[in-house]
Amino acid sequence: MVEVSSLFARKAIAQAEQAVANRALARVGIVRELLSDPANQIPVEQHHFLFETLAREERPQISFHMRTSASMRCEEFGPLGLTIKSAPTLRRSFERLDRYARLYNLYSVFALADKGSECWWMNHKPVPDNDGAKLSNEAALGTFVALWRDANGDEFNPKRVQFTHLPVGDVRPLEDHFKCPVTHGAEVDAIIMHQQDVDRPNRVGDQHIWNFLREHMEQILRTTEPNRIDREVVIQIANSLSDGVPRLEDVACHLGMGSRTLQRRLSDLGHSYQSLVDEARREVALKLVGETSHSLVEVAFLTGFSEQSSFTRAFKRWSGKTPRTYRGEGPRVAASQY
Repeated sequence: MVEVSSLFARKAIAQAEQAVANRALARVGIVRELLSDPANQIPVEQHHFLFETLAREERPQISFHMRTSASMRCEEFGPLGLTIKSAPTLRRSFERLDRYARLYNLYSVFALADKGSECWWMNHKPVPDNDGAKLSNEAALGTFVALWRDANGDEFNPKRVQFTHLPVGDVRPLEDHFKCPVTHGAEVDAIIMHQQDVDRPNRVGDQHIWNFLREHMEQILRTTEPNRIDREVVIQIANSLSDGVPRLEDVACHLGMGSRTLQRRLSDLGHSYQSLVDEARREVALKLVGETSHSLVEVAFLTGFSEQSSFTRAFKRWSGKTPRTYRGEGPRVAASQY
């Protein structure tokens, strides 16, 4: 079960009237006391349901999620937030942020890419086809912009922002928060920035403090990752499958270790890399067949199969059913954990 920090839920219900917040928490099944400590975690499906429930009170101009994002400050994210704020420049704030962010959000998969005169901060995680997940996805990118403004200055604005999903409500609250054009139906979720903007000095950036905090973050990762290194590998594989099965060396590099070290750690947990490739394919396939309208040809491609027949055989091994039979049985609880 993938979970996210309760901080996001606490900040979201703070944007609603007391009676609305209480009804939403009761409907979703979240005890308010759970939200007092950001170290507490909430299943991501429950988190999405909360966002969907809060959105019903605001339709059609849904804006609570952008108000939630705008309320975020670096200090609320502990060492992670302070690492962002103390970095000498915004670009330095991005360094290893894709991994550090997973201490609060194991669901999304972020990455930075330079594209000519632009810098792209992307979320490669496919968004489930429900409004709560889409709003949460928008809030996640909105939170990054709020934290970067906290570090770099309120005048920081992206060049544009894009989402793969279609709009859930009025786009104006998003444009008001991001202060740039916002589009939907794109190929990838991304915040696109000018290169010169990400190279601007942060307001209170300090190289020595940043170095200290980065080492502290690495220590935190070293103490928390051993218990979930196999899940990290599955997640990395799952989010690369549409481009083919990633090499062990590439996954190890992303996790900050050598390929032999990764193999040894997986072996200690009773796994091989190939077994986790199979697990990633299984989870993605069950989710896409059971919960989306993608054609079976598309699902085969998105799970890294070059032939439909190979995908069908693998799917029957995973589920005991053909993909068509499995889909025909109707909606089901999410099969994927990644």
